[in-house]
Amino acid sequence: MKISVTLNDKKIILEAEPSEKLMTVLRREKLYSVKCGCGKGFCGSCTVLLDNRAVPSCIIPIGMIRNCSIITLEYFQTQPIYSDIIKGFSQAGIQLCGYCNAGKIFTAYEVLSNYYRPDRKQLYDSINKFDTCCIDRDTLANGILYAVAAKHSREGKHINGKK
Repeated sequence: MKISVTLNDKKIILEAEPSEKLMTVLRREKLYSVKCGCGKGFCGSCTVLLDNRAVPSCIIPIGMIRNCSIITLEYFQTQPIYSDIIKGFSQAGIQLCGYCNAGKIFTAYEVLSNYYRPDRKQLYDSINKFDTCCIDRDTLANGILYAVAAKHSREGKHINGKK
């Protein structure tokens, strides 16, 4: 089956069986930031942005994503917001393990995209979508808050009248 998608900002046709998982197809496309982990959508290692939402690609059948936009970590790393996230993670002392980087980074992106100033409940609701095996949730939440500050600083936005 031929499935048209926008992959990393390029319109392409993917060739796959409709029930084949998105993760498998992306790895066949040599996008190795999409890792095979638990296969059940909990570990975060296969996370991608699907129509700008962080999703586990291991549970998404390719037949369900016709005309969707998919962003992998390879492409996302070229975006300014990636630097904000990495800066925030660094300030919080977060070391990226290489296993679930996409899960952490795309979760942070989703928070930064959806909330101007996220509160703890919004942070934990987002973080709890996957198992943060190599970091505690409080440290990840702090890293995301630092990333929010980095984004606001880069964009020149003021918080409470201060830059």
